[in-house]
Amino acid sequence: MSSGDGVDAGAVRRPPEPADPVERLLKEYPELGALGVDWLRTWAPRAEKQIVGIAKVLRRFPWMAELIGQGPVGLVNPYSVEAYVARDGSEACISLFGWAYCSADGGVNVRRLELEFSRLEPHEGGVREVYRPKRRSIFARAKEYIRIL
Repeated sequence: MSSGDGVDAGAVRRPPEPADPVERLLKEYPELGALGVDWLRTWAPRAEKQIVGIAKVLRRFPWMAELIGQGPVGLVNPYSVEAYVARDGSEACISLFGWAYCSADGGVNVRRLELEFSRLEPHEGGVREVYRPKRRSIFARAKEYIRIL
């Protein structure tokens, strides 16, 4: 039933959305706390779409958020963060500071994994980038990696 002023008296009131974009991002993506509020305040106005992409990857691979929380991310530009997943799903990697941090089981094995572009392939109405290790390595478990960020 309406109270006459256009507001439904039976409607549940929701708290207002935070006006601060950083607060809003942290509310929606708590994983971003690993990056730090100061970092988010610096980059959110210019790179919110990229930061949301990072958040989605951190949500999918929580070990990456733990890893980031341990290091000095203040020097990382959100556009320099890259993430890859092995084509067969056996491994995921995040690249920061030129090092790839990879995990096959949720535990983090830090190693340098140099990838080179292999090709573009059609994927869900668009294209995606496929990479392969530059050299044969005991650390590269997969033959191909798909860039997800």
